[in-house]
Amino acid sequence: MFGKRFGLASATAAAVVVAVTGCSSGGSRSAADAVAGGKGVSSSAGKPGSPPSGGASPSSSAAGSPGGSAESSASSTPGANSPSSPSSSATHHVPVAPGSSANGPATKLPPYLDSEPVGDAPAWRTTSAGVELAGDGSAFAARFDPAAVRFALHAGSQVPGGSGWPGGNAASASGLVAGWNGGFLMANDASWGGFYLGGRTAYGSLRTGTASEVFYKDGSMDVLAWPGGLPSSDVLGVRQNLALMINDGKLAANLNNGTSADERTWGFTNNSSDVHGNRSGIGVTADGRVLYAAVHGASPLQLAQYLQRAGAVRAMELDINFSRPIFGTYATGRWTQPASWLGPAERFTSGNERDFVVVYAR
Repeated sequence: MFGKRFGLASATAAAVVVAVTGCSSGGSRSAADAVAGGKGVSSSAGKPGSPPSGGASPSSSAAGSPGGSAESSASSTPGANSPSSPSSSATHHVPVAPGSSANGPATKLPPYLDSEPVGDAPAWRTTSAGVELAGDGSAFAARFDPAAVRFALHAGSQVPGGSGWPGGNAASASGLVAGWNGGFLMANDASWGGFYLGGRTAYGSLRTGTASEVFYKDGSMDVLAWPGGLPSSDVLGVRQNLALMINDGKLAANLNNGTSADERTWGFTNNSSDVHGNRSGIGVTADGRVLYAAVHGASPLQLAQYLQRAGAVRAMELDINFSRPIFGTYATGRWTQPASWLGPAERFTSGNERDFVVVYAR
């Protein structure tokens, strides 16, 4: 049974450590801790991770899985998805699948097999901010100790849009050490879920079974399949995106389908004839540390393998394609990015149009 909190031993640990080592089973926090169930908040869910009644599980590759293009032109205009109070009834409709009259024909891809996981053995280096990174411009991963850092979710001016979100769309530079952007666009069910911050929601209720970054009021965070129901009183924010790539230390079964179902599940790439593209993801280790990874020209399987090698026992995909993945470390008043193909992290402190996460030293 997972503990209520991460329980990492020392705040003197390095704020950010990167590793690409073996995976262990387990997890940092019970998914039920994020919702009702001993929290005095009503719940509409049964078993954690079970699909909503009348709908398909987000991990399913059957018809009904959304397209989730990270480069979709559909986006929220400012104020178009104004925050609303959360509802106790979850959204149970089945997303529109590519191949329907609304989206045109699905792309059929030839089967593929990645010969080996991407990424070399880590070569450790330390920045002036006390951040250790490994990997190179083609693949890297960052590991954060929640005893030394805290995590904050921010709303974007256009995604989710609206006003009144805690923290606004620009992060404070005081104590800032790192940041990354969110997942797919949430309009038209592209991300299979919604956005929750400070007691307010956008894009509908949080979706049962959808992979979720969960942010707690004590500054910690987790990655899990949303068990259903309303967030508990200690949850500050939730950002949902697709299905878990890794759960209980195991890779999802549909990571290398190499068909249109695979593309529907993990997003359409810029090259419709190839599943490989720039991909980013987030996960947690068995002892509750948080992992970020980004890989250049990776398949869904290769991203998941990289996260697993870094120690993730639960992990989800974030954004993909071109410069949509964004990650940077922050020190002495400036951002540093480990790869040229990443989008500009400067927008996190100047004001971003889409949601993002920043990390602060405790």
